[in-house]
Amino acid sequence: RCESAASVSCRRGCLRSRSDAVPGWFQATLAIYNAEGKEVAYADDYRFNPDPVLFYEIPEDGEYELEICDSIYRGREDFVYRIAVSEQPFITRMFPLGGREGAETIASIAGWNLPRNRLTLDTRPGGDCLRRTAFHQGKRFSNSVPYAVDTLPDCNEVETNNGARNAQQIDLPRIVNGRINRPGDVDVFRFQGRAGDKVAVEVYARRLNSPLDSLLRLTDASGNVLAWNDDHVIEDNHLYENVDGLLTHHADSYLLAELPKDGEYFVQLTDSQNHGGQAYGYRLRIAAAQGDFALRVTPSSLSMRAGSIVAVWVHALRKDGFDGDIELVLKDAPAGFELDGARIPAGRDRVRITVTAPADAPDEPVALQLEGRAQIGGQTVSRSAAAADDVMQAFLYRHLVPAQELLVFVQKAKWGVPPVELAGETPVRIPPGGSAQVHLRAGKRASFNDIQLQLYQPPEGLSLGETVIAPNGLTFQLKADKNLPSGFADNLIIEAFRETVVRAKDGTPTKEKRRFSVGLLPAVPVQIIAQ
Repeated sequence: RCESAASVSCRRGCLRSRSDAVPGWFQATLAIYNAEGKEVAYADDYRFNPDPVLFYEIPEDGEYELEICDSIYRGREDFVYRIAVSEQPFITRMFPLGGREGAETIASIAGWNLPRNRLTLDTRPGGDCLRRTAFHQGKRFSNSVPYAVDTLPDCNEVETNNGARNAQQIDLPRIVNGRINRPGDVDVFRFQGRAGDKVAVEVYARRLNSPLDSLLRLTDASGNVLAWNDDHVIEDNHLYENVDGLLTHHADSYLLAELPKDGEYFVQLTDSQNHGGQAYGYRLRIAAAQGDFALRVTPSSLSMRAGSIVAVWVHALRKDGFDGDIELVLKDAPAGFELDGARIPAGRDRVRITVTAPADAPDEPVALQLEGRAQIGGQTVSRSAAAADDVMQAFLYRHLVPAQELLVFVQKAKWGVPPVELAGETPVRIPPGGSAQVHLRAGKRASFNDIQLQLYQPPEGLSLGETVIAPNGLTFQLKADKNLPSGFADNLIIEAFRETVVRAKDGTPTKEKRRFSVGLLPAVPVQIIAQ
């Protein structure tokens, strides 16, 4: 007798290269058959993960057959997979799902082929908030499991706390490690609040591999529901910007509420489908809303010519009501790399900025690190921008999929436009229905003959006017539609073009001209101001 596990990596394994396959993703299923051809085990997923994991205890010696196929028997050359069959350890649940930064945290674990039931979590300062670990013994490694590391004080849930009468008293701020340990279980927590306080309540469960589909309610002492949330989704049209990347069921709950009066308040947490069990762990954050943010930069890789400019998106995942400016900087970057338009204006969730490559190409690809800095509660808060890719799912829904790093390859070929820089104060201020002059400064020997400028995917209501070649650069006019609201802010990306005369096969010039792009100019920050 032995305990074996089979796990498949197909959707998560090939997703980066072919996430929008039609008529859909490869939905793998696994089955085990004994020597008589009888099916003895089957799996078509693993909890909320569509890639299946199958556990089976072999009852007797003999020959067994493992089958993998698509759930509706489709097949294409891009339906690729990796399958692992072994007696390796596999963690199916862990508690707690994280710990406080710098505090010794030992989690209990359970699963298959685990000789020990405890695992020490790395909570050293300086790492990511969401981390991963695995059980290992010699050359035997388990599956990787996520956990959270936070700076707030934490405590464990204490049963029985199923209603307002026996609710667990907590002081804010606090992170509670708990479980919805049986179907229908409700965990209730009591805290004192004051009128006007803004309180943030957030569940970390699904993103930490817990099967919990959380449901949150905030009530007053009379039982009146002040706020509730089932699934918290950060969505911009069809772009899902959540930190979780491709997690398509955003089952972790979050709510932000202003307390109406002094008194007692209650937070109720349960599973929205009335499920529960020892694996249904969570970390519950209840704290005054101080504001925070996370950053994503797309795409995760760039190929540039020496001295050239490319545009990238920087996404701000704002949290707990923070709505201020975020300044962007390059952290410990090699000499020659520069940012332009390096600010996410207040109220904006994303903006395009430009990255300029050095005039001399590095010998190897370079990993760049962007950092965002903002003033929150009188302090400077810094957050690293994680590289990601904007990936489409079945022609409609898109997700920001985290990558390991922002990797830049600089080719030795030179850029086709002389180096320029934005002269004057930024942002360029334009009244609704008005215009403003912008000057790009260049070196004395720079030549802009035959250069034409065009706005690259501009926001609606902004346009480019006449371009004039000046003795030391370029001057052009930006115009704003009269309907643009005062306070609107963004970056304008400008593309430069040149024209060439098309020649006949014998080399003689024709009347036809062909325009070609020679690259982008530095991002131009703009703001609409009241007249």
